[in-house]
Amino acid sequence: MRLPWLNYRWLLSLAAWLAGAAVAAPLTVAVSRSPHSLPVFVALAEGLFEAEGVSVKAIEAPSGRRCLQLMAEGQADLGTASETAIAFESLARTDFAVVATFSSTTSDVQLVARRSAGIQAPGDLVGKRVGVVKGTSAQYFLDSVLLTHNVDPQSVIQVALQPEAALDTLVAAQVDAIAVFQPFAYAAAHSPRVDAVVLSETGDYKQTFNLVAQAGVLKTRRPDIERVLRALHKASEIIRAQPRRAELVFVSRLGVDPAFARWSMQRTHAVLSLEEGLLRTLQAQAGWALREGHASGSRPADYRALIDAGPLRAVLPNAVGLAR
Repeated sequence: MRLPWLNYRWLLSLAAWLAGAAVAAPLTVAVSRSPHSLPVFVALAEGLFEAEGVSVKAIEAPSGRRCLQLMAEGQADLGTASETAIAFESLARTDFAVVATFSSTTSDVQLVARRSAGIQAPGDLVGKRVGVVKGTSAQYFLDSVLLTHNVDPQSVIQVALQPEAALDTLVAAQVDAIAVFQPFAYAAAHSPRVDAVVLSETGDYKQTFNLVAQAGVLKTRRPDIERVLRALHKASEIIRAQPRRAELVFVSRLGVDPAFARWSMQRTHAVLSLEEGLLRTLQAQAGWALREGHASGSRPADYRALIDAGPLRAVLPNAVGLAR
């Protein structure tokens, strides 16, 4: 049966509308409440995602590990996470890929102790209780600092804690020290509620923050992921060219002291990239997690399969330093 011309045109219009509605569906991004998520926060505050033609809904989480868990639970399409969180996640599943590194720093994690616990240096941690956010860069950093100072990590009592509870746990003397990332480390180190001493900062350990996408989203919404990357690139340009403007977003979004915002921004490099070093770090940290008994599972045969450089190459070809 042939449809009247009017009905045919109506069906075409309906199909076009439905296609448009599908494209316009928001991407849900799980964003760590970290200073290193600043490019995402600036892009949200400045309407840069919408300007690129993609709708983004943000779900905030206290850590990159939790962001990846939200993705695994189907609550988020994209997530932000450090390379350590990604390495841990890769031991359990591989249905995701890193599409870009958007910030890096050597000042994210700190080891903070109570002077009243008789701690002045990392060597004093033997037999002490150290609160640590397990499965994150904080745990990797803690082990690295201990080994650097000839302290067997097994001689330290590691106590699992959530980052937002780090300061209260230290104040209540439930632990003698904490290994935690920003902004929680800065809050503990500068709080009048505790006699804090900073034993070590991240130092030579360069930590990256990365945008991770579900494999299914990469298949069906690659153009939108490219739009997200364009928005993050513009946000990074604002951070570098107008730091005061970005600082206001930082303070408003995370509710932190402006002094901390300035301190963090001076130590963070916000730029989109994908480098070979990320592959080596993922492999090394996954091996460490298994070797030290911090995780179970098996490493992917090829970590290149966990990186999809296609969207970033389409947006910023020169930002990709990975071999094809």
